[in-house]
Amino acid sequence: MFAALCWGAATVMSKSALTAFAPFFLLVVQLLASVLCLWGVVYLRKARVQRLPFVTMIKFASLGLLEPGLTYLLALAGLAHTRASTASLIGSSESMMIIGLSTLLFAERPTLRFMLLSSAAVLGLYVSLGAASVELANSEVLGNTLIFAGTTVAAIYVVLSGRVATQADPVTLVAWQQTLALGMALLTLPLEWIWRSQPMPLPSSVNVWLLAAASGIVQYALAFSLYMAALKTIHANVAGSYLNLVPVFGMAGAAIFLGELISTQQLTGAAITLTAVTWMSLDRPKPNKLIH
Repeated sequence: MFAALCWGAATVMSKSALTAFAPFFLLVVQLLASVLCLWGVVYLRKARVQRLPFVTMIKFASLGLLEPGLTYLLALAGLAHTRASTASLIGSSESMMIIGLSTLLFAERPTLRFMLLSSAAVLGLYVSLGAASVELANSEVLGNTLIFAGTTVAAIYVVLSGRVATQADPVTLVAWQQTLALGMALLTLPLEWIWRSQPMPLPSSVNVWLLAAASGIVQYALAFSLYMAALKTIHANVAGSYLNLVPVFGMAGAAIFLGELISTQQLTGAAITLTAVTWMSLDRPKPNKLIH
């Protein structure tokens, strides 16, 4: 739940930072701050962390190319062509994708109760975002496709991470993953310079740079470390169900810090999602088994 809170809060922080940074460049700044923070923590804790063979850690770290690497690259590109509310609705389908992928790849069959509660959580988001009244324009098809692709990649990351989270220190694992993701972001940064007709000037305010760095630490270093730590004790399906809370926390943060109004419909949907996820957490499957 705390990881979902971090992701929701970071969405508000990133939205503010995007007024001064181009999307891909912001991703680089955020990941750089996160990676420096993570490796700093790894260094301070090195005497208490169990080391894994280098090849094994690199294999686990390669998941970072999926998320935050490819996931956020696709999401940022998609947001340029679609509405934020539509993107949030598509993103809320990740928990259901996780269930489907777990069943398909690892024959992990969720209970009927779990399926019903997951559906209720997604329904709550649907009500909260007012998606039923949104009519999509043809120009948004590309953006929605990119967002859906990014959400699918994120679901694959969650399922596969659940298979390795018990074998490594969460902070060290996330540090390796995000280091590779930072490398991917740097390699794709020139594409943004090519696409933009006019380069976006770098902000001169120190506060804006601090906001961008802080959003990266919250969204990547803190949130992913908490999430990987959670996967040591709960099933990937259950952990994925908490992702339904991200838009709820994001909506609350937007109301508090950005002054956005929340309607009765949004509050009703948020209450449905919170109730479903809370009930779901009371029926946790056994932790993930080690894979040799």
